[in-house]
Amino acid sequence: MLRIEMLPAAHGDCLWIEYGSSTAVHRILIDGGPAHTYPSLRDRILRLPVVERHFELLVITHVDADHIEGVIRLLLDAEALNCRFDRIWFNGRDQLNAVPDPAGEPLGAVQGEILGVLIADYEARTGTRVWNLGFAHALAAIDRRQTALPVVDLPGDCRLTLLSPDHERLLFLKDRWKKELDRARIASGDVAALRARLAASRSLRPLGDVLGAEDDQEEAEAMADRHELPEDDDSDLGAALEDTLGRGSGEPGADAPYGGDTSAANGSSIALLLEYPAAAPTARLLLAGDAWPAVLDASIATLVPEPGARLAIDAFKLPHHGSVANLSTELLARLRCRHYLVSTSGALFRHPHKRALDLILEQHAGPGNPTLHFNYLTRCTAPWSERGDQRRRGYRAVHPKGHSLAL
Repeated sequence: MLRIEMLPAAHGDCLWIEYGSSTAVHRILIDGGPAHTYPSLRDRILRLPVVERHFELLVITHVDADHIEGVIRLLLDAEALNCRFDRIWFNGRDQLNAVPDPAGEPLGAVQGEILGVLIADYEARTGTRVWNLGFAHALAAIDRRQTALPVVDLPGDCRLTLLSPDHERLLFLKDRWKKELDRARIASGDVAALRARLAASRSLRPLGDVLGAEDDQEEAEAMADRHELPEDDDSDLGAALEDTLGRGSGEPGADAPYGGDTSAANGSSIALLLEYPAAAPTARLLLAGDAWPAVLDASIATLVPEPGARLAIDAFKLPHHGSVANLSTELLARLRCRHYLVSTSGALFRHPHKRALDLILEQHAGPGNPTLHFNYLTRCTAPWSERGDQRRRGYRAVHPKGHSLAL
C-alpha cells in the first residue's frame, strides 16, 4: 500500500504519505503549507489515534513561507499533539555553512534559523538525533563530484533518493539569504532574538490539541489578511506574503520562459524519488518540492544515463505548483509518468500556469492517458474540469479539496 494526500494548503504544499500494510502503516510528511492552512494539517493529525502519531520522516523542502510556516506551528504543537518524528530533513544555517565555500561566510535566513531552533528544541526534548539523519555530514545535498546520488532507506521497505539540491544551489541560497538577517538586524545564531521574533508573531502561534471559541476567534483575527482561495476581485494578488520571517524575491508570471526559475530558495528545495517497496518497487513517486528543472534533469540523468531513456514513475508532484518556470521539455523527456499532482488553490500567484500543463499534455509519453490531480476546484484549476477539453486532448482530471491518490 502506498498513498499520497495533498492536504489543502492554499498556494503551498503539504503532502501526507502512507505506506506499508493495514496493520503496519508508516508515514512521511513533506512541508506544512502556509500558517493559515495549518489547522487542516492539525486536524489530519488529530484524526489519528494518539499512539499512531508517529512519522518516519518530516521533510521541510525549503525556506519559503508556503512550505515552512505550517511546520513551525506543528513543531510548536508537537508535544501537545504527541507527534513524534524519527527524522527531520531541512537544510538550515549549519548545513549551508557546511557546504564547501570559497567565500567562507556564515549565513542564515530568519525563517530558516527559527525552524533550526525548533528542530534543536525537539531533539533536546526527546533526547533523539533527527536532523538530516541518514545523510553524510547531516547535509541533505548532492555532491556532483560523486558518481551516485544520496540514498536513504526508511523502515517499512521504503527507499528515498535525493534529486535536489546540489552544493551549487545551496551556495546560491547562502549568498542571498545572508542579506535577510542583515535586514532583520538579527545576528546568525542569536537564539534569544529568534525566540523573541517567534513569540511576537500572531500567525505562528501553536494551537495545542484542543480549541475553544476564544482560540477560534484569535486564529481568525491573526489570519484575517491571509487568502486560501483566489478572490473574485483579485484582491489576494496584492497580498504578496510578507514572509513572516523574510521577504520574497518576485514570482515568475504565466508568460515566463520554461525552466527559467531563478529563486535561490526554490533552487535549494529538497526533491526526492520515493520507491516502494525498496527491493522491487511497484510504485515510484517524484516529489519535486519547488526544485529547479535543470537540477532534477541532471539527477535523473545520473539514474538513467542511456540516451533517450526515461525514468518510469507512477506520479509526479509538479515543482512549484505548476509554474512554467519549473518545467522544461528536457525534464519531461526524462520521464514516463501517468499521474501529475498539482498542489495549489491558485491564490496569490494564479498557479498552475496553463502553458505548464499544456506542455505536460503535449510531452506526455505514457503509459496510457495522463491524469491531472488537483487538491482544489477553483477558477484557477476549473479549466481542466471541462469534459470536452479532456476528450479532445485525451486526459483525465480530478479536483477534490484535499486529494488522496492510492498506488
